[in-house]
Amino acid sequence: MHSQFDSALFRDRVEFKLFAAERHLKNLKEIQLNYPNLEDDSPLVQVELEIDCFLTQVLGAVDCLLILINTRLELGIATRKVDAATVQSALNARTKNISLLTELHQALEHDRWLWTLIEFRNQTMQRPSVEAQALVFNDESTIITSLHQHNSNLNSAAIVDKNLIAFFEQSAKRLRELINTIRMKESLLK
Repeated sequence: MHSQFDSALFRDRVEFKLFAAERHLKNLKEIQLNYPNLEDDSPLVQVELEIDCFLTQVLGAVDCLLILINTRLELGIATRKVDAATVQSALNARTKNISLLTELHQALEHDRWLWTLIEFRNQTMQRPSVEAQALVFNDESTIITSLHQHNSNLNSAAIVDKNLIAFFEQSAKRLRELINTIRMKESLLK
């Protein structure tokens, strides 16, 4: 039996993706609690799985939102071609709510939080997170990956570093706020 909450998640794919990302983040935090000294008891496969799934789901929420915008606003973009730039171009061409994606474009700017999530995901697709551990935190909201110059002397504890988890938590929260802002701008997206 499904609860009313489950039904709501299935009706709203964007919300479903956010929910799934939050579940994987919760799992990652549990791994951190259960393995406080990752150097000794390193659950590398579990960590990799949760990081990959979190990134896939949280970034998938953005993709689902863009597809929703395309569908509801009848922009006519082929689903496989939907991305932020194409949707914005279609909005501009049709003079439909051209400021709808302003906050999304800001988050996607170089070294901003959403750009960083995408870059981190892209880098971990090329190498396991174990090799992609050289993380530098400039502040609470910015993580810069230096994967091309990683230091092999780093230990696996960096993978589930509390700062990385905090960044993931903050990113999920920011994405939820961003999506809500966009939805409030356009009644067809509610």
